[in-house]
Amino acid sequence: MKKNDTSSEEVEEKKYRHFMMLLYPEWNNFDNILNDIKGNFKKYAYIKHMPEKDEKKEHFHLILSLDNPRSINGLSKRLGVPKNLVRNIKALRGSCRYLIHKDNEDKYQYNLDQVIVSNAFKSTYFKSFDDLLSDEEILDNIYGFIDDHKELNAIKLEIELTRYVCNNAFDRIFKRYYNTIIKYISYISKS
Repeated sequence: MKKNDTSSEEVEEKKYRHFMMLLYPEWNNFDNILNDIKGNFKKYAYIKHMPEKDEKKEHFHLILSLDNPRSINGLSKRLGVPKNLVRNIKALRGSCRYLIHKDNEDKYQYNLDQVIVSNAFKSTYFKSFDDLLSDEEILDNIYGFIDDHKELNAIKLEIELTRYVCNNAFDRIFKRYYNTIIKYISYISKS
């Protein structure tokens, strides 16, 4: 066997941090699986897809990102998901984008707001889409947020803005223009 060849048993027993799962809402344990993930895991994102082309029924795609690696077999048993519907993720960014079919133009295009994303996974998830907005559009969003919340005092506004920036993965632009943004907050607070 070549060095790069691995059997399916080796893949199932090797430990990984990122997984993609396929879940079907008609399963008897579907709600239990979803509640288990939402209650006991910090980093996840999922979306409901309607059937397309060769698919026969609606289904959910779920990304689970773990702090401690697990095997496919171990995670499958832990959650009660058939192991053939659990796979390791080689490219997390691509998997996040797949949830809305961003790079699959022949498939139905879902909106970002249709994806349920845990708070702990939001920054990672939304960074996968940082190419959707130009730097100028991101700045427009940041200044628009400030203008929409100018009734707050400067400190509270900066706190809320920081949350907004983190939740939308605008941190690259926020850091680059931080001094100018803070000057703007100070200016509108005095007005």
